[in-house]
Amino acid sequence: MTSSLDVFSVSSSPGSSRISDADGEIPLRMYELYHDAAATCPGLSWAVLAGFGKVASDHGRHLSDRGLMGITTSQFQQHADPIPAGGASPASPLDPVDQVYAAARTICASGPATDLTAVVRRATADPASAVRIIELADVYRRAPSSTSFIAVAARSAPTAAARLALEYAGAQMGLPYVWGGDGLDRGGVGFDCSGLTQSAYQAAGIAIPRTATDQFKTGRPVATADLRGGDLVFYGDPNGFLHHVAIYVGAGLVIDAPHPGAVVRLDPVAADDYAGARREQ
Repeated sequence: MTSSLDVFSVSSSPGSSRISDADGEIPLRMYELYHDAAATCPGLSWAVLAGFGKVASDHGRHLSDRGLMGITTSQFQQHADPIPAGGASPASPLDPVDQVYAAARTICASGPATDLTAVVRRATADPASAVRIIELADVYRRAPSSTSFIAVAARSAPTAAARLALEYAGAQMGLPYVWGGDGLDRGGVGFDCSGLTQSAYQAAGIAIPRTATDQFKTGRPVATADLRGGDLVFYGDPNGFLHHVAIYVGAGLVIDAPHPGAVVRLDPVAADDYAGARREQ
């Protein structure tokens, strides 16, 4: 496949823009809380708190008895005071302000906050949740400009999961192709094609198999004319071995890790061995 990076402007400079409430992923109030609370802990990125908030409660949209950030009752009780400005009095694990600040203090109390992986694993008992938080933090930290090609395409994705998977893939642009690679968040340095798609949907909360052939058996079929952002597109024999998988963006382009010597990039969706597409639910 030939790269089309010279055709489209793909802005992905870290920290280049705010994610607004209208953007649909992080409510503006939560976005601001993550930033304000992170500022109280030297070295802590707001994106780490956003990762915790997404995994625990979808940024406050679906609260559980562990509150918005997923920290334990003992962690909350230990770090709820002093009550931050705007918090409930007495402190409540169901109050967004109290929860976000308590989570930031929990992280900060466990050691230096500059090592993303160590920070998350110290504060999270569940290894699977830790991996997803790390992946989400990477997405949020490297969010593209709201006017970039990928950001605009992501907003038209058919589901919230598809959108987040596409945003994750966009955040990996430029990383090298590595056979068997699962990316920085899982201890690697780059991706192969199915490692990228699996990691993207894992970040979105959907578990899919590791290989392209097995991923082709998931989701539901999508006609080429109906492709939308986040759909998985496959290449090879639809009745046998699939040698490649990519994530559809829009305008006839996919994000993929194409082959050794290349990087995660944009490529045309069209190819002689195009085998079909699937939409994960």
